[in-house]
Amino acid sequence: MVRIVLTADKTLMSEYRHVPLLQFLGCAPTQVPKFIFDYLTPSIPHNDGIALVAPYSLRKVESALLKGYAQEDIVVAHPNYIHKFINADTTIVGVSTMDPLGFGPVTMMFTLGGLYTSYTKKAFFDLMHNINRIKRAFNKRFKVVIGGAGVWQIELKREIMKELGIDHLVLGEVDNVAHEIFNDIENGSADEVIRCSSSIDAESIPCIVNPSAHGLVEVMRGCGRNCEFCDVNLRRVKYFDIKKVIEEILVNVRGGNGRVWAHSDDIFSYKIENRREFIPNRDAICDLFKAIMSTPGVFHCNPTHGTISAVVADPKMIVELSKILKAGPNHWIGIQSGLETGSPTLMRKYMPTKAKPFSAEEWDDVIYEGTKILNENYWFPAYTIIMGLPNETEEDCWDTIRLIDRMEKKLPEELGEKAHFTVTPISFVPIGILKNEKFFDVSKELNEARWCLIYRSWRHIALEAERYLPKALSINPLQRFILSSLMSYGAKIVMWYIKSFGKKLGFNTDKAMRVSY
Repeated sequence: MVRIVLTADKTLMSEYRHVPLLQFLGCAPTQVPKFIFDYLTPSIPHNDGIALVAPYSLRKVESALLKGYAQEDIVVAHPNYIHKFINADTTIVGVSTMDPLGFGPVTMMFTLGGLYTSYTKKAFFDLMHNINRIKRAFNKRFKVVIGGAGVWQIELKREIMKELGIDHLVLGEVDNVAHEIFNDIENGSADEVIRCSSSIDAESIPCIVNPSAHGLVEVMRGCGRNCEFCDVNLRRVKYFDIKKVIEEILVNVRGGNGRVWAHSDDIFSYKIENRREFIPNRDAICDLFKAIMSTPGVFHCNPTHGTISAVVADPKMIVELSKILKAGPNHWIGIQSGLETGSPTLMRKYMPTKAKPFSAEEWDDVIYEGTKILNENYWFPAYTIIMGLPNETEEDCWDTIRLIDRMEKKLPEELGEKAHFTVTPISFVPIGILKNEKFFDVSKELNEARWCLIYRSWRHIALEAERYLPKALSINPLQRFILSSLMSYGAKIVMWYIKSFGKKLGFNTDKAMRVSY
């Protein structure tokens, strides 16, 4: 008997050949050839349909359910094999999702505001249609429950619930109440949309009991910098004790994975004490990573996200972390960071605390100096910028282009071959405090400045794909050649589409290149 089946779509059930930035590939439109997509997104391993690793969110739900259910009642299934576990005894099929309708900021940019269908949307719809086929076979005896970071998209388009056979949506943090929610669903007393509080204490959040994809473990939730465009800002900040972090790492090590992704919304805010100026708690951060790297079986660790102003506020922190994480010429540490904009006007209006302890007017210098500090210590920042913030002007875009131009030209002068970064444009999506604003539609609201910003960003990504990736991939020479060739080819194809699209609109590539800091 399998009472509860948990799963996720194909784009979440892959480790993307352990190349961090490849996870954005799911946001690409289905015009990207399927054979390329399939090669770069091999499915997670499974044992007769049972996922041997799974997205961290699913593992958290699994462990939370164990407060009220037996382990044998729950299966985390590979999406291609859910039919092996759903039967007349099944009461709930739970699906974790990240970007079910393609409304994510990266996806909206890659698909021209939804003009094309993303792989994330296609994979989710394929999974839901398969679940519905199985549901009809068992006379609709089980409930379909959707949760995860992307469930807000379905709430926004509630009419799609009926089309996809969705019975319940769950929003918020369920770590301490998942078993109660599922019990209410089973006995028919649950609301269609179930909202959970984020006030749960870190101590009451159970640890995962089975391995997570990418070796990902959570070290904190929330951020506290109060950027208005971000829903992370709405979460209460939580720090996880080192013992809890190590306990989850050991689950992954026993599953055969000695790589650790230390996930947070801002790693440099870990156990921060000075929230007025956001000076990092260097000792706490270093102690965390010392403990991780000294865990038996661990040979690599990478933080996921971090705010660049903290790097400039405490450069010695990066020097120490680089030693702890064994960064060097053949072992770069990647980190995702929100550059957001080069415009001091937009910085002051929507994210003034992001620059702390510096001012919004100093943001450009903070980005440049922070990138330089990271590169000097063998860290590779992958920046994102938001296009289409409310009241954004063309001059705001030119400000961002000038910042990219400055980094592209001056960093190599100072650092030589150590100068590395990427900048990925994403579309403004109305969440967080700005949830009542409208989506930015890149297919309809693209002016020359915005197009030039997209062009300059992707031009630099293409440069990095050619000069950095072949050296960075720790795989055999044949795989390195195939992967780097595909990614370099993909970047050039994107550039071709950007140029062609701009040409149709009468925009000039030369103007994008003439903009200088």
